[in-house]
Amino acid sequence: MIKSNESDNKGISQEQLEAINAQISALAAEQFVNIDLSSELVEAAQMQLLGKSAPQDSAEITEDYITNTLFPRAVENVFESYRKNCFRICLSKTQNIDISEDIAQEVIRLLLSSKGRIESVGAWLVGTTYKLLHKHYDKTENEELLFLKLALEPTSFENWLTSSDLMWLKDFNPALVDQLTQSDEYKQYQELTSYDNIEEYADKNSISLKTAQKRKERVGRNLSSLILRGMGWRDSPMVLNHKQYESIQRFIRGVQRICSGDKEVKWIKSLSPEHAEDVRRVKSILDWGITSIGKLKFRLQLFTIFDDGQPFMITFNITLNERNSISILDVTVNQFADKHPVSDKVFIPRDKGKSSLTYEQIISRLKGD
Repeated sequence: MIKSNESDNKGISQEQLEAINAQISALAAEQFVNIDLSSELVEAAQMQLLGKSAPQDSAEITEDYITNTLFPRAVENVFESYRKNCFRICLSKTQNIDISEDIAQEVIRLLLSSKGRIESVGAWLVGTTYKLLHKHYDKTENEELLFLKLALEPTSFENWLTSSDLMWLKDFNPALVDQLTQSDEYKQYQELTSYDNIEEYADKNSISLKTAQKRKERVGRNLSSLILRGMGWRDSPMVLNHKQYESIQRFIRGVQRICSGDKEVKWIKSLSPEHAEDVRRVKSILDWGITSIGKLKFRLQLFTIFDDGQPFMITFNITLNERNSISILDVTVNQFADKHPVSDKVFIPRDKGKSSLTYEQIISRLKGD
């Protein structure tokens, strides 16, 4: 059993947390031999520990609990996140739910059946998703322009995620390369990556390792945003630069605060009484998406449920000014429940709606059973 240093056994000590992380990493290496999932599974496990379903007494977080409960839940959450990301990419390109669902499931199947080592899972997922989209449009000979665009994008994005060299973009967009290499974002990225490791960067700049890591994340997101927007991406949180992303996150936390009864969130007053009441009825936010509709204009969609259990989507058309302050232009609420009754005569394929995989299914497919 992993023991806590806390005298009351209610909090998780740093020593216990490190032991939990080590066990999760060991399980990840044992189960996923060809896929580097250690860091993501550790993060997912930590999120589980913060949830209400986790034991309140740290003494109950035993090695057996970690192996048989915490680790399987983390695996399910990570793979569901992968599937959703692939689905969003497909849906933004095809506007077809069935095709997007099928491709997303196939990407996960290919990931689990891969015989080669996959270090950068995020890059691999995006690249494979685009390759399958490319194959789909190649077979249907449909929407030629989209087909050609997709043919270029997978290699470009995968190359960016796995290297810091922008020269691969010159093959199809030299103007974009010139714009990027002259940008402050790229110069900051070059300066940061000129060091052998993040520890050396922190030491040379007399800052803490934590500050250096945050700076690396900020610089990386800013350059990624610039690249993706230059490549024409619009429908993903990845198009947001660091400050924009932080502003959107604050806005979403504001919605959550309103859900909890906080009356100090000022922007609620800018909504109509009807829409303000809709926001107050929110129980929890399940997911969110964002689309760029102009230089500083975005469409933010929150997928959630009302306090009575009714699902709905609320869409905020917003602007982010140069200081990244958010202004709400208008709001739309779309109800889902009880709006589209399905006749008993309608045939629904057995596999539809079952795209989320259990831990047992993931391990089974990983082993080729």
